[in-house]
Amino acid sequence: MARYISMLALLGLAYSSSGQLVVWAEEFENGCTQNCPATGYAGPNGNWTAMPTGANGACANIWFVSCQENGNAVGACGSGCGTNETLHIGNNAAGCTSPKSCFFCPTGDCGAAYDASCPPGLCSFCCSCQSSQTATRAVSPVIDLTGLSAITLRFKYMEGGAGSSDNALLDYFDGTAWSQLVDLPKTPTAGCGGQGIWTAYSIALPASANNNPGVRIGFRWVNNDDGSGTDPSVAIDDVELTVPYAPACPGLLVNEVSNGANGTQEYVELLACATDCQPVDLRLWKIDDNNGVLMNGFGTSQTGSGTSAGHLRFSNAAQWASVPAGAMIVIYNNADPNPLLPPNDPSDTAPNDSVYVLPANHALLQGCSSLPNATGSANYGNACVFGGGNWSYVGLRNEGDAIQTRTPQGRYFHGISYGPNAQSMNGGGLDLLRISTLNHTGRVLFFNSGNERLAANFTSAPIAGNETPGSPNNAANAAYIENLLCSTLPVELLFFTAEPIADRVTLRWATATEHNSARFVLDRSRPGGDFALLAEQPAAGHSQNRIDYRWDDLFPLPGTTYYRLRQEDLDGTPHLGPVVAVTVSGGAFGPMPVEGESAVWLPAQEPGTMWRLLDATGRVLASGTATNSAGTIAVPTGWNILEVRSVQSQKTYRLAATTNGLLVSPGR
Repeated sequence: MARYISMLALLGLAYSSSGQLVVWAEEFENGCTQNCPATGYAGPNGNWTAMPTGANGACANIWFVSCQENGNAVGACGSGCGTNETLHIGNNAAGCTSPKSCFFCPTGDCGAAYDASCPPGLCSFCCSCQSSQTATRAVSPVIDLTGLSAITLRFKYMEGGAGSSDNALLDYFDGTAWSQLVDLPKTPTAGCGGQGIWTAYSIALPASANNNPGVRIGFRWVNNDDGSGTDPSVAIDDVELTVPYAPACPGLLVNEVSNGANGTQEYVELLACATDCQPVDLRLWKIDDNNGVLMNGFGTSQTGSGTSAGHLRFSNAAQWASVPAGAMIVIYNNADPNPLLPPNDPSDTAPNDSVYVLPANHALLQGCSSLPNATGSANYGNACVFGGGNWSYVGLRNEGDAIQTRTPQGRYFHGISYGPNAQSMNGGGLDLLRISTLNHTGRVLFFNSGNERLAANFTSAPIAGNETPGSPNNAANAAYIENLLCSTLPVELLFFTAEPIADRVTLRWATATEHNSARFVLDRSRPGGDFALLAEQPAAGHSQNRIDYRWDDLFPLPGTTYYRLRQEDLDGTPHLGPVVAVTVSGGAFGPMPVEGESAVWLPAQEPGTMWRLLDATGRVLASGTATNSAGTIAVPTGWNILEVRSVQSQKTYRLAATTNGLLVSPGR
């Protein structure tokens, strides 16, 4: 099942709504339509297998990966077929004899078979007349959790086995032995005609999973041969492992670096990151080569290993004080510019597209000739001059190198190391693994998305077709940058619906994320008419979690009505949203007293509707024309009559205004 709704759907890594980072995921989307065994299934992380865990009959059930059991959203009913692949149990019709197929399920890929009670004369209706006793486990590929801890396993499932004799279990392999984590609870079936309801499940992995390169996850199914149970017996989807994660932003990430061909036409592309769409202050931030920290020897100068003569520093210029989150800053070799570089744009004015392009010797950069010490922050920023920079201070070289960013105080923030002489940054007390051991002559390294401190999220590729200075590296990187920029709609709308319920129309909508969102505005219109304001509702402002909203139109218009959702930013910028139509039988509902006032609230009416307020003798006290906007009518003390007349109908209401309030009743 496609798990990620938002632009954080990231190459196997994504942020979850609970402050977790997804470090491994399997959605089974490489499966087939039907009848594909789990053994040999090739997922994005490797092959799955199935293995016996106990006694299995001649026609034991097996694991399949297909859309025969459809992976619906959590809370939805399961279904016997669909377009969304899942891991599930089916009968082994293809491997049975007398007969080899099942009347109800010719492929076998339709849930567990229970055949012991099948009379011989009904073999064609049962899946076989042989034992279907089963004990089997679907096993994930090896999962490398090196460097990770506090790991949580999440998935969704349906399970309808009959008690402990027909049952699904969750197993865990620590690299040495299998153990049972939990006997999965049966999932509910209410309202689903016996089918299960897709249910979310979460469990913390044992401490033995921490920093473990050899973990496996297993889903185990057992059933006896007594002819009981449900179909589907068990189905699994959207498996993921997560760890707690707090982004390091705000700061300066290395988004792309090119070594060029034989050390020519080099550049580095940096990315301003923030977690709340706020600008980033980059004044006096550092850009540095490895300086012996990230190379073989750690702190020892290594000829040919890329140690530069110094470092570059952003100047104290005002333009660096408020760099938009998501902006890219491309710095290149001033003596040898890459032909793919965009035109110079050091101030992001030509055009204003959050892309800065400038050579290493530009006046907005400072060249710092001092060589910082190998492992700390000393000497960063000393002996720096405006416009004195040159590419030798960055010093990218093809065979073993690194690039890093540091805060104004000289503290390491982000970097990548690569080449045969490079070492793990973790080994040097830093927090990013080596990207590649390749010789990077004619190659480019770039960040995809996700946790910028996991080497798995970087790609090393040949220059041809992969150099993208000033542009996103790929679709995943583009989504990551767009999320930082907050330049798309400030809210990520999941749905907007209108439903007539009893005497009202209920409007519902939900957001996955919100940025700078002040309020939602609901408009209403008749067919062919103009939209008019109906209601306003405060928004969350900033949120990375799902938020559900509801508003009830207590006085809907008769017939067909269009509802529109609008969203306004904190600065008042409007954004038009979707429009939905709903049809209401009957007419608009009646007026309501205004609490604490001698007035009646007349709900919005069809344009052209007339109203009159009369006293008990029939004398007209006030009159007017109703619109599709609601309004109030002052009511004098005593008995009064309110007439509302439209083209389609006329309604009359009795109003009793007293010192204790206002009563409204139908008729004269």
